[in-house]
Amino acid sequence: MKRIVLLIAASITLMFVFIACERENSSDVNQDRIYALYEIYYDKAEDVSYARASFFFGSITGTKLELSSPSNVKFNDVEMGFKNALAYYETSNAGFIEQGTFVWTDIDGNSFTNIATVKTIDLQENMDTINKDQAYEITWIGEPLGSDENIWVFINGQLENDELNAYQTTPGATKVILTATQTNRLSVGTNQIFIQRRNNTEAQEKTSAGAKCAGIYKSQTYNIEVK
Repeated sequence: MKRIVLLIAASITLMFVFIACERENSSDVNQDRIYALYEIYYDKAEDVSYARASFFFGSITGTKLELSSPSNVKFNDVEMGFKNALAYYETSNAGFIEQGTFVWTDIDGNSFTNIATVKTIDLQENMDTINKDQAYEITWIGEPLGSDENIWVFINGQLENDELNAYQTTPGATKVILTATQTNRLSVGTNQIFIQRRNNTEAQEKTSAGAKCAGIYKSQTYNIEVK
């Protein structure tokens, strides 16, 4: 990875670690004001599924919370461990988990059961060459985009400042279009590309503060030629 990208990534990581340190114990707040985010993240390259649960006071922008005993959160009946650096709960499993169940129990004994679902997405292995200064269509393998879903495409070359991020949020869409302005930023030669899909749904059981579920699928990384 290019040095400037590493420096930026390191800065962002330090920022998140600093932010994560600003948290409270869940016993210090009204249990009905705890907002929850439940996520299943599958990385095709690693072939690992990560289940993550995050808790906040009031809303997703509120202070992060660490659960106080006897409060706990489980994924598919397995208690999740707390990741201190980023202040969320996580467990991992080999292979693709399409759907899973989170159960959070607060300190008052109230339980909230929610199911998150991951929708698959992929790219063709042998994609057409991208021509700089010309628009380019990326048609993914998978269902058309649903409501409250988004697609992210990332392309990276070997030079500095040649990364490209492209997004799709329109329900019913089946492709992402790179504009001529975007393709002009790419480096000639072999670039790397992946696509990621995020499926957001309202939680089935939640406090008055709310909750969300999300399934995230990240494809493996492919080579793509640019000329």
